[in-house]
Amino acid sequence: MTDESIAFIESNRDKPFYLNLWHYGVHGPWGHKEAYTARFARKKDPRGEQRNPIMASMLQSIDESLGRILAKLDELGLTNNTLFIFYSDNGGNVHSNVPGDHKIAKIKPGHPRYPQIEDWRKWAGPEPPTNNAPLREGKARIYEGGQRVPFMVRWPGRIEAGSTSAAVVAAIDLYPTFLDALDLPKPKGHLIDGESILPVLEGKGSIKRKAYFTWFPHLKGAVSVRQGNYKLIRRFEQLPGYPDLVELYDLKKDIGETRNLAGKIPRKVKELQALIDGFVKETGALYPKANPTYDPNWKPAAKKPAVNRPSPEDFLRKRDKNKDGSITLKEFIGNPEGRNVPALNKQFTRRDANADGKLTLDELRN
Repeated sequence: MTDESIAFIESNRDKPFYLNLWHYGVHGPWGHKEAYTARFARKKDPRGEQRNPIMASMLQSIDESLGRILAKLDELGLTNNTLFIFYSDNGGNVHSNVPGDHKIAKIKPGHPRYPQIEDWRKWAGPEPPTNNAPLREGKARIYEGGQRVPFMVRWPGRIEAGSTSAAVVAAIDLYPTFLDALDLPKPKGHLIDGESILPVLEGKGSIKRKAYFTWFPHLKGAVSVRQGNYKLIRRFEQLPGYPDLVELYDLKKDIGETRNLAGKIPRKVKELQALIDGFVKETGALYPKANPTYDPNWKPAAKKPAVNRPSPEDFLRKRDKNKDGSITLKEFIGNPEGRNVPALNKQFTRRDANADGKLTLDELRN
């Protein structure tokens, strides 16, 4: 991906260009360079927080990639005319590959992902991908551990090197910022959610935003609003481990969101609840509603007797017409008359782990 990005920059050096590069590093399937990982495995975080050498290894690879891209911009003389932004789409993953992770509970020897899980255990043991301390929780959660991410910008001559800001910004602000930086008007009739952060980046002003909202209706569904130091979370329903429908935190004093102030500052709760109501009405956000046909006493129908299916070994022996130890899609389907061929096609593709157009005995077992 880095090579392709550099080639793109070189081929567009004489005209405006937009490059969006999302690294696979620090993300599943957790590919890493063992030489880097081995070196980090011998080190210890003096704070005792980061304990995963795989994550450190992937971070080094990303660092090298970004270094190459920045060096290419310097080499081509494009640095001063290029707005470079580095950020993440969500907070660090603290849930995957840990003991009890339901996604890996059924991964046994022979499964396509088994070698990756074994590799994880070798280097990281029971550790999650990362640790977001002092922030609470991580990816796919509405707490700061899932929302607060790095955001770094380079634009020599326009943005002072080494400057920082406490402004609350998000990905929705990038589009209007680009328009502002290019001195382009906002398209007529085009609703833009974010605000230009160019005045903040250049140290010339602030963001004209009353409050910042996060709408998160899936998984542990909730909506939150941030105004000043206060953040209010409104949950759609009570969930195990999350008994409070309303949570209020003072992020300046409690960045880890450990002390729910909802019962102590009802006036602030009412004020922020009104902002959420206005946000929902203005955006037309689809608010989860109770299912009117829900029956708490409903029970699934008894399972039908299991069909006596042939074992993978018998199936291979029967369908392997040319006796090469594997079966093609045609052999897998057999006589197509009266059969659900599209569904069989999907089954074949799902089982064909290496996408070579054939199913081996191991793939049939999975």
